[in-house]
Amino acid sequence: MDIIKSMKTRLCDIADIRSGHPFRGSITPDKDGDVYVAQVRDAQTTGEIFQDKMIKTSLTGKKHPDWLQAGDVLFVAKGAKHFSAIVENLPKKSVCSPHFFLIRLKTMFVGNVSPKFICWQLNQIPAQQYFKKSAEGSHYVSIRRQILEETPLNIPPLDRQQKIAALHNASINEQKILYQLAANRQQQINAIAMDLYQQT
Repeated sequence: MDIIKSMKTRLCDIADIRSGHPFRGSITPDKDGDVYVAQVRDAQTTGEIFQDKMIKTSLTGKKHPDWLQAGDVLFVAKGAKHFSAIVENLPKKSVCSPHFFLIRLKTMFVGNVSPKFICWQLNQIPAQQYFKKSAEGSHYVSIRRQILEETPLNIPPLDRQQKIAALHNASINEQKILYQLAANRQQQINAIAMDLYQQT
């Protein structure tokens, strides 16, 4: 039975928030490395993480890696945009860069709160307005951990969370289909233009 009926809460009440892996300096690619790194460039404002271009590296230092798990939410804390992406189907030994905060549901909420829903809500207008008001810096804007922890959330029952997340996924797929249709149409127009040019 769901322990979540409907409640207003803070992110820190339902999830633990950690910093990304503490790389020193730039992340050095290593084709022979056994660790994959999720960077901001791999995350999308749609909430997706594209692993096709994730680099491999070798970790140094004594800190035990906080390996990414399915259902983790990565929050872009530094830069022009502050958004979240969900961890799904990433390689087993993956970490995230320090530009992220790693959000992981507390044990008592696993199975009753959808990580995909949390990711979606953090990307919506109310949360984005909160981040915009709380951001620090003028050029290189950042969100402090405490600010993220205090993010207000409204958690509906699990079935509604799942329906909203599914609707969001459907919207993303529709956008991809429309983009591909538009690209195909443009290719047709370009081909017609080239054919006409060659006939002159």
